[in-house]
Amino acid sequence: MIYLSLKWRVSLWVSAVLVAVIATISIVAYVEFEESHLREIDRTLLVMTNGILAILDDHQGGKKLEEEVRAITATSGLNAPSFSYRVWMEGSSADLAVSNAPDSERGRWLRGLPRPSSMSQEEPAFVNIGRPHDEYRAVWMRHKIDEGLVNIVVVGSSHFTFHELHEFFRLLLVLGASLIFASLVATMWTVRCGLRPINATVKQLQAITHSNVTETVFDEEKVPDELRPFVRALNDMLDRLNGVLRQQKQFTSDAAHELRTPLTLAKSTLQTIQMRQRQPDEYRRAILDALEDLARMERLMEQLLVLARMDEVAGQILAGEVQLDVLLGELADNYHQKAGLSGGKVIFENSSVATVRGDLDELARLFGNVLDNAVKYGPPGGTVRISLKSGPDRCATVCIHDEGGNIPPDTLPHLFDRFYRVDHSRSSSTGGAGLGLAIALEIAHRHQGDITITSNPESGTLVTIRLGNAQEEKPDAKLPVLN
Repeated sequence: MIYLSLKWRVSLWVSAVLVAVIATISIVAYVEFEESHLREIDRTLLVMTNGILAILDDHQGGKKLEEEVRAITATSGLNAPSFSYRVWMEGSSADLAVSNAPDSERGRWLRGLPRPSSMSQEEPAFVNIGRPHDEYRAVWMRHKIDEGLVNIVVVGSSHFTFHELHEFFRLLLVLGASLIFASLVATMWTVRCGLRPINATVKQLQAITHSNVTETVFDEEKVPDELRPFVRALNDMLDRLNGVLRQQKQFTSDAAHELRTPLTLAKSTLQTIQMRQRQPDEYRRAILDALEDLARMERLMEQLLVLARMDEVAGQILAGEVQLDVLLGELADNYHQKAGLSGGKVIFENSSVATVRGDLDELARLFGNVLDNAVKYGPPGGTVRISLKSGPDRCATVCIHDEGGNIPPDTLPHLFDRFYRVDHSRSSSTGGAGLGLAIALEIAHRHQGDITITSNPESGTLVTIRLGNAQEEKPDAKLPVLN
């Protein structure tokens, strides 16, 4: 199969439509032209026929009838008339008046005319006779007189008319072909000019690299209105691509920095301990410090792998029935033990029973990351409260509240950015890399949900997690969901 370019396809379609239009107009014009010329001949022939009828009504034949008929038809001689005629009585082979000898070519035509099928008395019938390019037009009328029914045939040359028709037909062909060719050229030129902005845009796109993607902007004012949505979409795509590249570059830089910090600390610890002979306790402390830094680096790498995995399979989860009240209850017990070391509490206020379709491990990581932040950054000895509600909109809402409330308002929009920390100086003491909430938000999005955070010193910090595909259930026996 041959695939034509857009330029050729548009040009051929326009040409096909133009051919149809020109053909229709030409046919109509030709038919009207032909009918107009034939009407002039028919009118002349009919006037002559009516004149002959008038003579027949006043005369009874004879030589005077021949002369009067010849005068009406403007014939100058028997064998060279301008018009030919024949008048005879129905059922008789004798002619009352005739313009041509019986043995002449026209005489044979006049006697060999086929009777028109639609012919009736007093109504004229028109027929075409003669050879091609030597055409004749004839009118045949039957009229009743005293002696009986008389037939009148008057023939006039239509050669000039058909010559004019042939000339007109050739003119239509030449003009039509010229118009089609001109339209084909004009359409191809127009399409080519219309595609110039696209070709220029393609050249710009081919020149885009990772180093100049931020500098490439397509000017919408230099393209036709029909292509502006296309150019606007390209600019939007480049903006999104630029944002992704910036985010990836920033992510790579932050990941390298976060990985370098514990690695540098572990390296410096080992280098310091080997500089001179030390006591066994000092070696043990150095090994423990190095292991702690390596564990921190291991946790960071695990979080990076989690994010990379979720980015790779965006929107794909291992869906199953997860009973949120059971999951939150077990998480509350686990974190209550951690918070108890500093005198704090984690309380699950089980006010609803809800089940969602989702991935158990991902949901456990989501709530665990939020609870981990609440326990770490809440006030020592404070209480963290967990509540669960499921509404008629098929959404389950989990609220996790701590008594801190010291998050600055200007940092709230950035809490879910990767590697973002409100207090960078606390990263070493808490071991956090600023990925916990980013992972939590990604998991919430994968479960058709979202996370919002509000914080002020009076009411504390409230994290609201909404998950889709939830349904309220009657309380039932709680099954363990976490190992």
